[in-house]
Amino acid sequence: MKTLRACVAVLASLLAGCTTIEPARLPDTLAATLRGQEVGIVIQGPSTFGVMRERDVPLGPVGIPLMAAQGEHLRKAANIGDPAGDIATTLADLLAGRHGASILPARGATPHDEPEAIVAAAPAGSRYVLTVATVSWGLGRVPVRGAAYSVTYVARARLIDARTQAVIAEGGCLQAPDGSEHESTAYADFTDQNAMLIKTELAARVDRCIHFIRRDMLGL
Repeated sequence: MKTLRACVAVLASLLAGCTTIEPARLPDTLAATLRGQEVGIVIQGPSTFGVMRERDVPLGPVGIPLMAAQGEHLRKAANIGDPAGDIATTLADLLAGRHGASILPARGATPHDEPEAIVAAAPAGSRYVLTVATVSWGLGRVPVRGAAYSVTYVARARLIDARTQAVIAEGGCLQAPDGSEHESTAYADFTDQNAMLIKTELAARVDRCIHFIRRDMLGL
């Protein structure tokens, strides 16, 4: 099993630490048993939306509080929403459409990462629990790419057996830049017009994230 570490991006390292993503495809034998089974959705609390500006780079870990504060201020002022819920909706639709699972309408939420806490937060009657977490997100100035700003996003999704609390499928989206990212050395390009460019880039990163989660977790 390949283990991915969310430490390659400077912004992810400083604001989210190291989160292990262990891709595990849903076994065909288990996929066949999902038909008619009730799946509850739990959204884990997102990591801090961080902003790393040019002045912050030399600070390293010492600048974490500043980067977190300015990122959260921007997120709230521009109403930048956590995409984890949308990712969960897409994955739930696939579980229902491809495997016949019954998705419970109510959703749970938890700030915790442990399967036990996630199952405890799941809607009543959940046989399986689909959980999605925004692991790292923000706007960073990356010195190794011409000191240009770009939007980053990392998520993790898991399908958990509510009875055994075992993770039976997992996927994430820790991938290197593919060249489709918008990059600019001007911070204002991203924050103008109520952070419209950040929202546009975040949506693009989320679409790419869903592609990898579908592939690695559901084999689709």
